[in-house]
Amino acid sequence: MKRILYFFPDNVGQQTAGNKTRAIQLLKYFKEKGYHVDFASLKHEKADQDTEQDTIDFLINNKLADNVYLLPRKPGKGNPVIYFLKYKLWDLVYYWFAYPLRSNIPTFLTIRLKHAFEDILRANTYDDIIISYVTCAGLVSNKSLLKGAKTIIDTHDFITAQFKYKKRFNLGVTFQDEINRLNSFDEVWAISHEEQYVFGQFCTANMRLVPLMIDTDHLTGKPAAEKKYDLIYVASDNVHNKRSADWFFEHVYPLLPQDIRICVIGLINRSIPEKYKIERVAYAESLDDYYAASKIALCPMLTGTGVKVKVVEALAHGLPVVSTLRGIDGLPNKRLNGCLVSDDPAGFARNIIILLNNKEEYTTQSTFAKELFNNSFSKAVLYKELDSAFK
Repeated sequence: MKRILYFFPDNVGQQTAGNKTRAIQLLKYFKEKGYHVDFASLKHEKADQDTEQDTIDFLINNKLADNVYLLPRKPGKGNPVIYFLKYKLWDLVYYWFAYPLRSNIPTFLTIRLKHAFEDILRANTYDDIIISYVTCAGLVSNKSLLKGAKTIIDTHDFITAQFKYKKRFNLGVTFQDEINRLNSFDEVWAISHEEQYVFGQFCTANMRLVPLMIDTDHLTGKPAAEKKYDLIYVASDNVHNKRSADWFFEHVYPLLPQDIRICVIGLINRSIPEKYKIERVAYAESLDDYYAASKIALCPMLTGTGVKVKVVEALAHGLPVVSTLRGIDGLPNKRLNGCLVSDDPAGFARNIIILLNNKEEYTTQSTFAKELFNNSFSKAVLYKELDSAFK
């Protein structure tokens, strides 16, 4: 039986963002294969501390992990002088020697977190160690603790591009820093063809395309639902989504029919003014029924990088997507993919109206959506690639 150590820093007990979808699907794959999995993550933030046991119970009760480690990143500050001398100072020393001074990649790792993770390595032996995000690459820098384990970095995203808007952004130093971190692993997982190409040009580590996967087995045979909504928009409240929602509601919404029915799901509702006539759902444990009750999905992304999980989810349900150019990042096909694309408010609105009024065009785009999903993001596609990675 393979023994896997999987580090993912976010709270998978609350599945409020697309990156958590990927983590859960990987855990389900390990479960199906019968692997022993130790799952490591961060202790929850103060406002969320009472959910730690819920997260552990979720993973253990669903047999997604055999052991769960929630690791401390920072201690309570208490006395600021003691905190600085005992913890912060050593973090700064570590950053000084570990990372280029002018790199714009955030210094997420702390000595406290690194030591806690290394305690797991000392106490156990693994066949494979998977680290999520290049910001956490330093967790496995002490090669003497790996005991022959294969190290894998699941990139999730092209981090250099995430921080190109920072003041005094240094492309050369930041990109070299990212590549150096990736090259410290045996294998690099890219989530899209674009990232596989970019990383593959510079990485000496083995490159593997491990795309996003949406499990649709439970949808087979479900009867067609009444289309309660014309449009569905699902988003968290990160800075990219806030910018995108502002653009859509300020510039596109006024161009749409007044009686259009829009359902907005997720934390993005906090950023949308009450004046707009929409149905708001703060959180939905499952989006299946909402997608089934909708005609068209929206992705008005203006910034950000990587595959948009909500686009793939919509395609999985056969929904055409009206998107901006950034919204189709990571899709292998830029045309004939189930998405109508425009960065112009009038063009974006026109694409929505075309799909609502032209049944033939709607059917064509829905067919493209299903074909793209089945060929690139289905369970069969991902499992085939993972089988190769863990053979």
